[in-house]
Amino acid sequence: MRTPVLHSSRSRCLARLAGPICGALVALTPGVCAWAQPAPIVPPPPVPLPLSATATLPTLMPLAGGAAAAMADAPAPVQVSARLSNPNPTFGERVTLRVELTHPADVRVFFPGRPNLKPFLVDPTEVGTSERREAGAAVVETYTLPLHAARLGVMKTPKIEVPWHRVTAAGGAGESGTVVVPSLKATVRSQFVSETEVEPAPLPAPRALTEENTPLEIALLVLATMVVAAVLTLVGLRLYRSRAAGRQAQPVVAPHIVAFGRLEALLRSGGLDSGEPRDVLGELSEILREYLGGRYRLLALDMTSTELLAHLEQVDLRGVAMTELRDFAETSDLVKFARMPASGDEMRALHGVVRSVVDRTMQTAEELDRLRHAEVARLARQRRLRLQVMAPAPLRVRALAIDVALGAAAAGLLAWVAIDTQKRALFDAAGGLLFVWLAMRDAVGGGSPGKVLTGLQIAEFEDAVAPASGANGPGLPALPPDGFALAHELEGAPTAQMAPWSARLRRNLLLAVPGAGLVAEALTALALPEQRRLGDQWAGTRVVDARHGLRSGKPSWAPAVVLALFALGCLVVPWVLGGRPQ
Repeated sequence: MRTPVLHSSRSRCLARLAGPICGALVALTPGVCAWAQPAPIVPPPPVPLPLSATATLPTLMPLAGGAAAAMADAPAPVQVSARLSNPNPTFGERVTLRVELTHPADVRVFFPGRPNLKPFLVDPTEVGTSERREAGAAVVETYTLPLHAARLGVMKTPKIEVPWHRVTAAGGAGESGTVVVPSLKATVRSQFVSETEVEPAPLPAPRALTEENTPLEIALLVLATMVVAAVLTLVGLRLYRSRAAGRQAQPVVAPHIVAFGRLEALLRSGGLDSGEPRDVLGELSEILREYLGGRYRLLALDMTSTELLAHLEQVDLRGVAMTELRDFAETSDLVKFARMPASGDEMRALHGVVRSVVDRTMQTAEELDRLRHAEVARLARQRRLRLQVMAPAPLRVRALAIDVALGAAAAGLLAWVAIDTQKRALFDAAGGLLFVWLAMRDAVGGGSPGKVLTGLQIAEFEDAVAPASGANGPGLPALPPDGFALAHELEGAPTAQMAPWSARLRRNLLLAVPGAGLVAEALTALALPEQRRLGDQWAGTRVVDARHGLRSGKPSWAPAVVLALFALGCLVVPWVLGGRPQ
């Protein structure tokens, strides 16, 4: 039966012209060749391409003299053959790519788990098979990969690079190289109802083919966590500002004013006459102890009567005899603990003793003014000190950029090793290495490499007053040699004490959360006072500039930007060029 063939009018015209044109070209060819060359060169007959192709490694490069001949005589360590199960599939048909690697027993090959086979489609649910068998002294490894022809016309499989190396007698890697699986061609045909009917056949049932995009999934997950962290941080900062605005600074009240107020309230309540003696003596004792503690800087409420009297012997009581205080302490102890009875007149007498002690020892107006001025000067000095040595934002970002660049370079190098060895777990570990490094970078030594290079230090938030010789432990000079004249007012100048390793570790734990930690810390560093981010607030630390007064000019943002771009490249390039091993 003859198969009908349909021709258009344009096709029939081209067919009529093709005969004369081809005849003329055949007639002119010998003359042109004879004019161009003295002797015609007859080309060899074309060799038809086989269905399967074979490649051999190592590939010979043009060498001079005996070197090329010596390599030509060398045996091939790895031989590759590849073929398609059907070189002329129909649209949507399943095709199998079969690759055979033949090599000696001491050679090890690394065929990729999921090679790139586009434009053919690969169903992720269909996993290829592998087989290893021995053929005499050689080993034959066979890999079968299922494909789907999803496009009409000529399609070619891409070349696949397969690394190999020879195992030495000691078990190490000796000679190595790469063998290439050649590209194979397939012609995808349309589906027709039958050989006599050129109408397209009904399409097969659709089949969903999904492709895993792990980098996109991870990027979207990190982005989502960053957005959530930003929202939560902004809400927390808003609550912090509202509460801080509602808190009013309480004025400092002199201790004797508080004591007089409580004594007057006790007198008006009538408790001296009708109250329980134990309760009245307990309140009078508390009033006196609280006043003496505030007046002479003692922890009087936590001391026993004996300890309190011993401390009071070393202070100026301004005419108050120790016998008065000792008698009051003995009487109050007997009434409170031994339940000794006491009349209202005795309660009034003890009330008068407490009032007399407060009245004779209270601070004068001049003393209160001096104390207030001293406290204001101390707070101003501490604040000026913190602002003076507080590390500026460009230096802090530069130090962070150095640390991120070092961690990203290590993570990128580990990712390339994982890609080369096709170790998926190692590739995932490389992604988490950066965040572990950010959390642990300040725990050892005086700080991270970025802080050491930029001259920054992690110090405790509260300034200590230590001798200039540093007898109280390692400290950073908070004032430069030519700094404020306040440094000469005290024998021990205020110093920023270096934070312990536990505080340096705790301040960075939030950075171990990918994306979210960095966003939360950045927002809090911009919003909270003195640029103390959330980790610094938790650990009680701050970052100070140990080279303050020795720098020329203001620090620039440019190095931090360059380092950040370098770190981004170290993290992105392995994903783009290599991809996550399958």
